[in-house]
Amino acid sequence: MAEDNKREGKSEDPLNLTAKREEFLDNFFKRGAHFTTELLGEIDSLRKRVSNLSDENANLQTHLASDDAIRDLLTTIEKLEEDKHKLRTRMKDADNENRNYIDRYAVVEAELDGMANLYVASFQLHGTLQPEGVLSVLDQMLMQFVGAASFAIFLRQPADGTDLLIPVHAFHCDSVKGTTVPWNQGIIGESAATQVSHVGDPSISRGGDEPLACIPMVLGNETVGVIVIFELLEQKEKFVEIDYELFKLLALHSASAIVGAGLFSKTGGIAASLNEYKRL
Repeated sequence: MAEDNKREGKSEDPLNLTAKREEFLDNFFKRGAHFTTELLGEIDSLRKRVSNLSDENANLQTHLASDDAIRDLLTTIEKLEEDKHKLRTRMKDADNENRNYIDRYAVVEAELDGMANLYVASFQLHGTLQPEGVLSVLDQMLMQFVGAASFAIFLRQPADGTDLLIPVHAFHCDSVKGTTVPWNQGIIGESAATQVSHVGDPSISRGGDEPLACIPMVLGNETVGVIVIFELLEQKEKFVEIDYELFKLLALHSASAIVGAGLFSKTGGIAASLNEYKRL
């Protein structure tokens, strides 16, 4: 009986071991499968994380590239601003230089115009041998070149005791007609006696018949007469540099022109003048 039980026990042990082995294996594989499933899940999660990190890395690289592009763009803009500033400076310098050229050209043009006026004035004064012609030329010069609105031409006349200045031509100043100015008296007489021009400021008011400018006409060491300006044209506000040069020319050339024309008229023409010259 016992042997039978032993036999039966022997026959059951393998079955029990097998069952336990199968149960162990079953549990092992289930755990392995579960672990594998969990591991695969973690691997999939890691793959997704890696993919996300790759995307983030790509975004960061794109962002960095964009920042580099922005930095390059800002650097380019800064350089362009510097170039623009340099160009503006050069344009400003060129504009200033152009203005200087324009100003210099205007000065040269004014000087040439003044020289032309002086040449014309000198030529015209000596281009006539008639006293009336000389006075007419002086008339035009004072009006057109100087801008005189009223003026008179006084000539020196010897007299007993003291010389006199007598007006031989008056333009828009009838009050001086028939008057005389004693030598070395008043502004006109002093200018003639001292042979010094008197030029006032048109903007300063003057009293009575006080002259604005007196230009003595001198030949050698002798005063022939005086050109007296009383008023300027309305558009002429002041005397300019060329006016003073013209006054110098008038002081010299008008005297010789008047004396020459006077002598020519007295001798009776060119032939008589030549004969008088031969007798000198």
